[in-house]
Amino acid sequence: MRGALRSLILVLLTAGSSVAAFLADRLLPGGNRAVRVMGWWGRAFVRSGGWKLRVEGMENLPSGGAVLVANHQSIVDIPMLVSAFPRPIGFLAKRELGEIPLFGKAMAAAGNLFVDRDDPRDTVRILREAGTRLHDGGLVAVFPEGTRSGDGSIGEFLPGAFYLAQKSGAPVVPVYIDGGYRAIPKGGVRVRPAELLVRVLPPLSPGEREGGSKERIAAAVRARILEGVK
Repeated sequence: MRGALRSLILVLLTAGSSVAAFLADRLLPGGNRAVRVMGWWGRAFVRSGGWKLRVEGMENLPSGGAVLVANHQSIVDIPMLVSAFPRPIGFLAKRELGEIPLFGKAMAAAGNLFVDRDDPRDTVRILREAGTRLHDGGLVAVFPEGTRSGDGSIGEFLPGAFYLAQKSGAPVVPVYIDGGYRAIPKGGVRVRPAELLVRVLPPLSPGEREGGSKERIAAAVRARILEGVK
């Protein structure tokens, strides 16, 4: 019963925050108000789920722009990252996420970018915009597995997700996430008890990026995240 109630609270919280972010963007443009609303939503989401979030390794985060590359376990991952990082994050996500009623519009209003994998021109445009944000000192997060893990294991990384890292030259920061698949399992909506973890790992060195291919960067990041699993 408690899990079902928490699930309902999270749905209402997300819907209300989405409306607030959308209206803030439309009625009060400027000042990143939608970004602030979504930041509050992420922190409130974790608290309302009754989860304890542990954050480690934030000293590894560069002061300027960076590409955050994280494994993907659950719908909880986005609020976890929003809660953990001291600076706003723009997520580079698949188009379908942006099509979720209310939430998708709110995410777009907060500066998140949605890629249509079937439209190469749109993909190039979005990646250029993401590159501009990195150049301006922003954080852009990607989930290169392309899908959520059902058991917490880390799948293969799709090399296409590393095109941004390859072209931008921005630091690539691996991030290990854990606990989400227990908190809200893949395919489910019921909230379950879990301890959440966001572990920020050292950025890739120039040597690890030597050669510059997407495949090389993908392999190096995945290896770093696997090393960060304790």
